[in-house]
Amino acid sequence: MEIKLPTPCYSSSLDLSSALIQRQTKREYLTSPLSLKNLSSLLFAGQGRRGEGTKLTAPSAQEQYPFSIYIIANNVCDIQPGIYQFDKSGNAIKMVSEGHFGEVLEQTAIGEQPWVGDSAAIILLVADQKKMMNHFSAQPPVNKRGERYVYIETGAIAQNIQLQATALSVGMVLVGGFDDDRVKQILDLPSDFEPTALLCIGNI
Repeated sequence: MEIKLPTPCYSSSLDLSSALIQRQTKREYLTSPLSLKNLSSLLFAGQGRRGEGTKLTAPSAQEQYPFSIYIIANNVCDIQPGIYQFDKSGNAIKMVSEGHFGEVLEQTAIGEQPWVGDSAAIILLVADQKKMMNHFSAQPPVNKRGERYVYIETGAIAQNIQLQATALSVGMVLVGGFDDDRVKQILDLPSDFEPTALLCIGNI
């Protein structure tokens, strides 16, 4: 099932310098649902298409764009709880699995991280590591350069989303401590795909 997302916010009353100053990690959220419009804007900030071409909002080494974006919708307006995948080209999300996965994903966290289960939505960044390693195999260090580019791009995507969250007055925390294999199992990812970050989102 594909759900067309609302048009993202393309402008804000908060300028970039103010967003940089006001940006904070938020780990406690209200129980109110996240609006689908805000989810759309956050996804656009991270991996949206710029104009009619193929370029995305976050930079990618040699425009390889190795990321797939998944969403755990725990409490989002107008959609059922479940796992969704973001369709960049159509500004839509497609349901992968229906159900409540917030607490399941919280169990993958390293240490006590209750904000994973408490969040209204979790944006998961998933990279095709093999594609990047193969594409950049000629660059030293051998079989490592592509992996580095993946993590550089992870940071760029995450920062875009957090700045957008700040502009929208939405809370976010970047989670890097989780059991990779368990997350891959929950998302049913191919072996070459690796989760690199969980972005927990909620109203504040």
